[in-house]
Amino acid sequence: MIDTRSATLELVSNALIELRFKPDVKLDVEGMTEIVLAKRRMGGRGMGLLAILPPELDFDLNVLTVDHHAANGGCGTVERIAFATQNSFNERLATIYFRYHPRPHPTGIFVSEADARKWLETKLLEPAAS
Repeated sequence: MIDTRSATLELVSNALIELRFKPDVKLDVEGMTEIVLAKRRMGGRGMGLLAILPPELDFDLNVLTVDHHAANGGCGTVERIAFATQNSFNERLATIYFRYHPRPHPTGIFVSEADARKWLETKLLEPAAS
């Protein structure tokens, strides 16, 4: 487990990292950099990431303008990402963010954690592209 000031990352299996953004913490660009660098230190090839936002996410608008994947050298071992946004507003923000900053790997955005987890588990069963 890695604890950053903005999130907690946990290696829950040899194929899955769970990233839980902390409630009551304002997410900023530096916090996202810490998260991306922490992701890179976890796991082996073909990892999936389940990112869970708090329902009341507070963030600096600059977070939406930076391609954190490109700015920090990629996601390391993560090849699939599922976002559980917890509400429709966060879902719209995530959709807009990934429209402007697409990832080279499958990315799913869902309101519920259960739907995000189900999609990610299905994707984890598929062979990763080389």
